[in-house]
Amino acid sequence: MRTRLFAAFLIIISAALFSTVLFAWITLRDFDEYAQSVRQDNIYWIKIAVEGSYSDGQWNRAQLSEALHWAMMMGLDVQILDMKGNKVVLSHDVIEGLSASMKQHMEGLFHMHGDSGVAFHRYPLGTAREQFGTLLMRPLPRKELAEKEAAFKSRAKYFLGISLAIAGGGALIIGLFLSQHLSKPVRRLQSASEKIAKGDFSARVSAESTGEVGDLAKAFNRMSESLQREEQLRRRLFENIAHELRTPLTIMKTRAEAMADGLVPDSARGIESLISQVDRLTSLVKGIEDITAAEASFFKPGEIAEVNLREFLAGIVQEQIPAFHAQGLKFSLAEKEGITVRTDAEKLERIVGNLLSNALKFTDRGYVFLDFGLEQRFFFVAVTDTGKGISADELPRVFSRFYRVDHAGAEGLGLGLAIVKELVNVMNGRIEVKSAPGAGTTVKVILPSLS
Repeated sequence: MRTRLFAAFLIIISAALFSTVLFAWITLRDFDEYAQSVRQDNIYWIKIAVEGSYSDGQWNRAQLSEALHWAMMMGLDVQILDMKGNKVVLSHDVIEGLSASMKQHMEGLFHMHGDSGVAFHRYPLGTAREQFGTLLMRPLPRKELAEKEAAFKSRAKYFLGISLAIAGGGALIIGLFLSQHLSKPVRRLQSASEKIAKGDFSARVSAESTGEVGDLAKAFNRMSESLQREEQLRRRLFENIAHELRTPLTIMKTRAEAMADGLVPDSARGIESLISQVDRLTSLVKGIEDITAAEASFFKPGEIAEVNLREFLAGIVQEQIPAFHAQGLKFSLAEKEGITVRTDAEKLERIVGNLLSNALKFTDRGYVFLDFGLEQRFFFVAVTDTGKGISADELPRVFSRFYRVDHAGAEGLGLGLAIVKELVNVMNGRIEVKSAPGAGTTVKVILPSLS
């Protein structure tokens, strides 16, 4: 890309230099055409003046001298011929009739007595009915004109060359710098992409650039973060699965070997133990399926919609209230006005469902209360129970996968709150937990209301 950018800059620079030279050539050509038109106008008026000095077959010498004097002041050497080709008057004849000061001034400007070597241009003199003479004109040789013209042209070429060198060299340097600067973010993206292709999902690129390149860098970083998170979840899941499968499989193997060796007299009881471990494995597989489905939703863009929070939570309460009543628990929703938020309803439903399931599991008596509300640009959903509570030592670990609070008769795989935590992180929210042994627990989820 850097080579292509530099080539593009070279093309642009070449086009600019070519246009500069072309503009200079057109300007000089237009100037020459203008100067030529001025000379043609001068010749025309001199011709008119000379023709005006002829009347009734006679030349008016005074008017003719004045016309030639005017022509010489314009830098023209003039000769008037009659129809037989005889010279009527010459510029040199007029020079002799000038005052000494005027003659000296004219001779200071022109070579009045030399031959310039330039041929005369012939112009017929006359009217529409007759021709009565010929006007010969050519430029008078100016003193030092050739040297001045040569010096002017040489200096013009020198300055043009210097200008082109400065402009071209500066443009090349700027082009090289810009090609390096513009291609640097792309080279960083290429390097980071190669790292990700080799399995290094921690690769990131600087997103300082603005415009499309900056947006591309941000999108790349989001992609690499998602890949890194997915890889970490995959490894952690495999580690947890291996750990959780090892215990029931070891128990099943030991019981089966004992039964095969006749060490278990009550085979029915041994089979019951095996079935119990199979049920545990089945429950583990189901938990893995649940967390796999949850992880799939982490990377799937959710549909953001307006939700009436009270009606949304009331629907969940209606679905789960039979389970709470069956366990002898009171279950209620806060009596508040409905509020409308914009959020991912699918993820929010999973979060609330897991929180209520966890509260039901660890509450033997009392009630479970579901609250909601607004906090500036955020909204919250809180579940409060009168369950067994959690000690301060265990609070930091309750959101870890497969972690189970040490309660007598505690069941489950320890995945519910872990799923809640990861879903809340994906939604750019946070969780607050207040609990104490024997005093119940309040889990408060705070999420942004997306605009």
